Amino acid sequence: MRRSSARIVMALMAMVLVFSMASAGVSAEEKNLVRAIVVKGNSIIDTETIKGAILKTKLNEPAVEQKILDDLRSIYDLGYFQDASASFDPALGGGVQVVFHVVENPLVQDVSFSGLTQVPLGEYKKKMKTQAGYILNVHDLWEDLKELREWIGSEYGFVVRVADLQADTDGRIHIELAQTTLKDIVIEGNNKTKDFVIEREFTFKPGDPVNVREIDQSLRKVLMLGFFDEISRDFSEEDNPDETVLTINLNERKTGSATFGVAYSSNDGLVGFVEAADDNFFGRGQRVNATVQLGKKVHAYELGFYEPYIDKSGTSLGLNLYRRGKDVEKEDNKGKRITNGGDLTLGRPFGDFSRGRLVLKMENNKYDLESGSGADWYKDYNNRTIGFGFGTNTSDHPFFPTEGQKSDAYLELGTSLFGGNSQYAKLRAEYSKYFEVKDGGYVLALRGLGGRLLAGELQENEKFVIGGAETLRGYSPGGNGAIDLEGDHMLVMNAEFRFPIVDKVTGVLFTDWGKTWDQGEGFTLSDLNNSFGLGVRLDTPLGLLRLDYGLGKDENLARKGQFYFGIGQTF
Repeated sequence: MRRSSARIVMALMAMVLVFSMASAGVSAEEKNLVRAIVVKGNSIIDTETIKGAILKTKLNEPAVEQKILDDLRSIYDLGYFQDASASFDPALGGGVQVVFHVVENPLVQDVSFSGLTQVPLGEYKKKMKTQAGYILNVHDLWEDLKELREWIGSEYGFVVRVADLQADTDGRIHIELAQTTLKDIVIEGNNKTKDFVIEREFTFKPGDPVNVREIDQSLRKVLMLGFFDEISRDFSEEDNPDETVLTINLNERKTGSATFGVAYSSNDGLVGFVEAADDNFFGRGQRVNATVQLGKKVHAYELGFYEPYIDKSGTSLGLNLYRRGKDVEKEDNKGKRITNGGDLTLGRPFGDFSRGRLVLKMENNKYDLESGSGADWYKDYNNRTIGFGFGTNTSDHPFFPTEGQKSDAYLELGTSLFGGNSQYAKLRAEYSKYFEVKDGGYVLALRGLGGRLLAGELQENEKFVIGGAETLRGYSPGGNGAIDLEGDHMLVMNAEFRFPIVDKVTGVLFTDWGKTWDQGEGFTLSDLNNSFGLGVRLDTPLGLLRLDYGLGKDENLARKGQFYFGIGQTF
């Protein structure tokens, strides 16, 4: 551009000389009038296109140096020319002819790239305005370079800059790109959580090229741990334009809790419970929990431990031990079932969103029957199972999802190995979907839950049971005398509309539909039991507390409400 401006000035000096020589004998009023405007030097760009850029120099008006300069810049700004200059020729009858001289850019022969091998830049080459066989337009080229950075960032996540641009007179264009690399990673705000718990979720390290998509995907995995309320990131500007420091800002949430309370159902009566848990034990990402439930008809004790990383690849280990006692009654048989057991779970990630698991479970079920009871239904038995599960979670938040989905399938096989008495195969599948219907936390959440006996026969303790806070609110687990919610098969459908009330408090309107049935029985959607109700979610230092009131049906099939207290979302 500087070279072009210098030529414009020299051309104007020559114009003054020519004009003064050609105007002898012509009146002062007429000798400076523009009688013709001519364009020379163009062979590809249409002359009318160039004249369309000449806006200030006009016929039958005086030739003014500044106006001609402005028109030369306007021609140059079309983007098709290496150079533009102007000169005067004498016009017949007096006045001058203004000649605009242009030097066109070459035809583009090829566009090539270097410096970024991870991205198939040939895909972008097809999208460019600058194409082989057409005259080079510098404005289109600059626009292509700007959109190139945006395209690489949006499609592949890399942060790059144009380090060098070369264009020769034959029309060959070469674009050299420079990637920004991570100089360092700084983690701030994790007062409890150890750095390694966060860093093991990263798929990047210092020295790697910056990939924003990869970084954000890793930070999503950190958020889904459930240890933080908010996560943000910042990139620094360094002296070296191709380096940056990534700072990760964390806002920790309380992960340890100790809760107690009471619950009532028509089946189990009044039940008190105490639970102590920490999802981030000693800041190492481990989960421990202990639960005690005590009531007239039920008691349960449970201890659990979960280690998410027993190796660098993300293999997890979970262990649960429990003892459960519950009153049982069927026809004339009454008594108590005591279940002692435990399970061992090994998990393995498959990609960024999915995880498989293998579950080994051992249970011993013993019945303490009242005098006069003792049907075959209540024989003691041992249950040994092998389970295979696979789950996917693409939701955007562990506690308040607004989009995405969750799915899980679990196949359980009862076996005679190690003293097992129950042989069967059953499948359980679950799917949840979240829709943000309005900004600000207005969410529609849907869930479908199904279970099916595939082979064999289920013992009383292995049947599908619905009802209660997690499946069919408004009904007691297992149902009542008029409504049976225990069987070989099940189907549950839930819908919740979640909306903000005040900070940390969310309201819920819900409806639940569900049914169980045994092998050989018929089923239609009209058989589904239904309930509806409302609830609140309180985000407290003890965790996300849930309180629901559901209207189901009692033994007389009349609407009756029940309160439910829990931790976390229903689904």
